Amino acid sequence: MINLDKIFLKAIERDASDIHLVEGKKPMLRIARVLEEMESEEVLKEEDMYDMYDFFVRGKIEKDEEFKLTKRLDFSYEFGGARFRGNISSSDDIPVATLRLIKNELPTFEELGVPDIVRRMIYQPQGLILVTGKTNSGKTTTLNALIDEVNRNENKKILSLEKPIEYKHTSKKSLIVQKEVGKGKDVLTYRDGVKNALREDCDILIIRRD
Repeated sequence: MINLDKIFLKAIERDASDIHLVEGKKPMLRIARVLEEMESEEVLKEEDMYDMYDFFVRGKIEKDEEFKLTKRLDFSYEFGGARFRGNISSSDDIPVATLRLIKNELPTFEELGVPDIVRRMIYQPQGLILVTGKTNSGKTTTLNALIDEVNRNENKKILSLEKPIEYKHTSKKSLIVQKEVGKGKDVLTYRDGVKNALREDCDILIIRRD
């Protein structure tokens, strides 16, 4: 039987960025951009993948219905003080899972290599900033570093619409309200969230979707 707690613990110990769970393979960790098989674990069987699915869905009808309808499910999960962003999809009609370990502390702009002109852009009185890029290029980390910069230095109300919420911000100089999008969550759709934001007196609206 799959031992997810053991896998999570090893991922945290090895400072992995991602966990990959695929039927017919041992669990794999991405460490420094290299995929490494967990030699100590057994090859995952079909029943392991369904056990994994049940573990994350936890009997929630909305999640189960979403997966059956779209064949994908995004979620967040906390373990031992660490936070994971998870995705379950399907291969040959068997669940497949990828989990990303979210760092508790955001890196600095210098560590991210973000040009200072980007940091200065967030202090403009109005405008639109798009953070784009390929998978695993640091979009979410960069966006949350920008949020943290405003939170530490500006007296603003920041409203975010996310699916799922990855970094959990604590209000500092700014007031931060984070809403998760989806059936059974804080807001049903991004459209509903944006529309209601007009009535929430926010200074900055963040829309994050993969």
